Amino acid sequence: MKFFLKFFKLSNLYRYFLILALLNIFFSTANANTKIFTIEDIKISTPFEINFDKNQIIEEGFVQAFNQLILSIIKSKDNIKLEKISLGQIKGTIETFSIKEEKFVNKIYHVKMNVSFNKKSIFDILENQNIFPSLPVKKNLVFIPIIIDYDNRETQIFNENVIYKNWNENIKNFHLLNYILPTSDIEDYNFLKKNIENIENIDFSKLANKYNLQDYIISIIYKKNKKIKL
Repeated sequence: MKFFLKFFKLSNLYRYFLILALLNIFFSTANANTKIFTIEDIKISTPFEINFDKNQIIEEGFVQAFNQLILSIIKSKDNIKLEKISLGQIKGTIETFSIKEEKFVNKIYHVKMNVSFNKKSIFDILENQNIFPSLPVKKNLVFIPIIIDYDNRETQIFNENVIYKNWNENIKNFHLLNYILPTSDIEDYNFLKKNIENIENIDFSKLANKYNLQDYIISIIYKKNKKIKL
């Protein structure tokens, strides 16, 4: 009996968002892609227990997607103003959602979902909180960290460089900059080694162009007498 009640509740939830999607299709006069924010690949894992409720998991996905979107379009200092936004308000901004993948592994339920938000509804919430958003623009750039260690008389560029190895360890979906770290190319390595004494005056654009990118950041870190200069 509990299973049928849960199934009925879930069906109502899906029906509600299906109606919203159909209304948006039939009454829209502009390209839908210009009216929505879409957050993809929201991942949630939870134990499959007696009180397992798929509705709650989907709602948790809504909250995660909303938070991820907000972090990409407002300043960090403004995020505190949205801490009291309710689940009902979040649901009111959703256009559609879809479950891309779901599975049970070792009594753990895993789900991956996409959520699309209505831009106007999102902007209305931000305006009510006196928050001025910006449209998220993702950007790829080459990042090369170089450590010049005078104490040990060595230059660390690729795999021996701790910054290079760990730079992309903590990537979040709301981050707008995608750092491309160069491969350990022997030609690049020799080029940098050869010009190490004049490293600050090197034109790195050719190296960046190898990755079909125009933008790059070169970080040069000097270590000498236990002091660091960047």
